[in-house]
Amino acid sequence: MNKISLVLLFLVIFITNAVSQSYTVDSKRAIHMYEAATQAYGYTQYDKCLELLDEAINREEEFVESWLLKAQVLGLLGRHDAEARAYKRAISIDKEFYKYTLYFSAKAHFRAGEYQTALAHAKMFLTLDSLESKDKTDGKHAVRTIAFAIESMKNPVEIDAVPIDNIINSVGDVYWPSMTVDNQLFYFTCQRPLYVNSFQEDIYESKIEDGQFTEPRLISDKVLTFGNEGASFISPDGRFMLFTACGRKDGFGSCDLYISMRRDGQWDEARNLGGAVNSNLWDSRPVISSDGKMLLFTSNRKGGKGRADIYMSLKNGEDDEGYPIWTKPENLGDSVNTRGDEFAPFIHADNQTLYFSSDYHPGMGGQDLFMVKKLGKNIWSEPLNLGYPINKHTDEMGIFIDAPGEYAYFSTDNMQDKRSIYRFAVPDAVKPQYVSHLKVSVKDKETYRPLTAVVSLFDVETGDSILDINVQRKMGDALVSLPANKKYGLMIEKPGYIFYSDHFDLKEPTEDMVTELEILLQPIKVGQSVVLRNVFFKFDSYELSEDSKSELNRVKRFLEQNKGLTVEVAGHTDNKGDKNYNQQLSAYRARAVYSFFVEQGINAERLRYKGYGQEQPKADNNSAAGRAQNRRTEMVIVEVN
Repeated sequence: MNKISLVLLFLVIFITNAVSQSYTVDSKRAIHMYEAATQAYGYTQYDKCLELLDEAINREEEFVESWLLKAQVLGLLGRHDAEARAYKRAISIDKEFYKYTLYFSAKAHFRAGEYQTALAHAKMFLTLDSLESKDKTDGKHAVRTIAFAIESMKNPVEIDAVPIDNIINSVGDVYWPSMTVDNQLFYFTCQRPLYVNSFQEDIYESKIEDGQFTEPRLISDKVLTFGNEGASFISPDGRFMLFTACGRKDGFGSCDLYISMRRDGQWDEARNLGGAVNSNLWDSRPVISSDGKMLLFTSNRKGGKGRADIYMSLKNGEDDEGYPIWTKPENLGDSVNTRGDEFAPFIHADNQTLYFSSDYHPGMGGQDLFMVKKLGKNIWSEPLNLGYPINKHTDEMGIFIDAPGEYAYFSTDNMQDKRSIYRFAVPDAVKPQYVSHLKVSVKDKETYRPLTAVVSLFDVETGDSILDINVQRKMGDALVSLPANKKYGLMIEKPGYIFYSDHFDLKEPTEDMVTELEILLQPIKVGQSVVLRNVFFKFDSYELSEDSKSELNRVKRFLEQNKGLTVEVAGHTDNKGDKNYNQQLSAYRARAVYSFFVEQGINAERLRYKGYGQEQPKADNNSAAGRAQNRRTEMVIVEVN
């Protein structure tokens, strides 16, 4: 129910009667109870207000003003079944006493899941003579939305939602599930009662081992306080924890967005995202894309499309401590945001599929879950309702879908009226793009000690940088998302070491694309070499493919940063075909790479090239995989000055 409309309804009734001093009943005692109830309402003493209204109604059953005020108070308390009954009773007394009664009744019955009554009242509202243009627009929207719900009930989505491990759901009221892209760390927010009308909200972590959840534990006290930390989200790579906290001394509004980085295995002191992102009002549920370049959140700041909208900030570099710097938030636009409330964004690890909740797009009542696909820069597809029974007449929000797009996790009320986390297999119609992941650890080849290094992932075809992160020596692994339908280039760099090159072709993904790499970087010494795995040639040719330019430009940067090196570009082939032809082809290919560097400004005196043909195989030529390894271009360190 629109709380603003409810308040306006109360003010209209109260002011009208206060001025005229006339009511629809004569009982002074009932009127006294009603006026006392309005005072309690003004002080937000809703339970007392309801008690007084019931006394007034007991004395005058036809006291329509009391029924209407009772309905709006019940709506504010979220007791929509009782709210609907109160409106229905008011309508039976005098449906035209207040022209919006039918509209509010339709909304209340809709929230209660009583769709046929809701539809009837919405249609009756549209027959009133005194409606303005906006009223008709609202009424028609209500009719469309209720009709959508009725039709959705006739065509349910086939899901089997079951509660996840009881070790999680037994902690308290649990919600806001999220997990790392490798499905090994599970995070959620838990609310537990403290004393009357008070609770504690904290963030918990659980490891997933062999498909089982371990005992949940509170995350670091550098993140948590004696206050409430909720609406949490773990970044897919596990590096950042984002959450909402309200009423802190460093806050800019009522509720602000916060972030903490996991560094050397420990969480940093949580920090406010700052005035560039947070507003002087309410900001909540921050999530970050798997490439770390996009921040999404909900806010009711001024200038939005409706009561609460979803906003986006883009990464604009990092500060000296490695924290992202964000641009000024931008409204996500009309495809997502409406005149109503849009909440709880979740961008899947594919960086293309956004899920969110809305109470205005056609749904089942309350907050429904929707999906949109990214079509361009801040351009999104039309919202798709996830369907019944994923959505019901209750509020549904806080969905999380794992990286492969197989399972969805969400929180809902169970039979004990407690928030619990459930899981279901994602229907094909609302699946995101499949996402694999890459786990990288970097060590010194000679000492086997862990190293701090830069891991870069780029689009081989476009050359666009996708991700640049630091693998921290004490953290161990770097976790990288690999959405399907791309060819990825990987480069790992550390000063004083030869870089590492690799590639992953996910244009035709398989079900098993998870890769774990232990990279042994070689200190720069004469004789050390590296395979340029993202250098490609056209078939049976020495003409460089366009896909090679991304890698070659990164190698050029390495040569510019290490001006004392002299290197040889070495070409190799497999053993298929004529030996002399292979020797010549490998030499031509090595020269093509040499020429590229010279054309790009690298001193030719620092460069050599040579073709080795099929004479130095790295693998068995009897298999396709082996021959692919043997067809390669290498860079060999010749001199170090």
